[in-house]
Amino acid sequence: MPAKKAKKPAAKQPFRLRQAAKQVAVDADQVRQDLDQLLRSLETLSVEALREVSERALALIAEKTSDEKPSLIAGVIRGAVSIGETVAGLLSRSGDDRPKKGRARKARKAVGA
Repeated sequence: MPAKKAKKPAAKQPFRLRQAAKQVAVDADQVRQDLDQLLRSLETLSVEALREVSERALALIAEKTSDEKPSLIAGVIRGAVSIGETVAGLLSRSGDDRPKKGRARKARKAVGA
């Protein structure tokens, strides 16, 4: 008679991971509350004040976006170097040069030949 394998108990999450997950949930709730409060405060502003808020928000978005672009470009360059490829080589490849996926088809024999 074969020996029965003992079932492994479900792995418990480490304490630090559980604690971090709880903290993320608390932080997300706080962000939602802060955002709701901000949106409610916008309702009381005049049109001119709303325009100023909008202009400032667009300026912040542009600033943060411009900060992300160099780091994204640097990440692509580092990735290309790590696989031994140049960025120009990565970008210049056309889709037709790649090998096709799937099984190759067998050529049909000519009828009567």
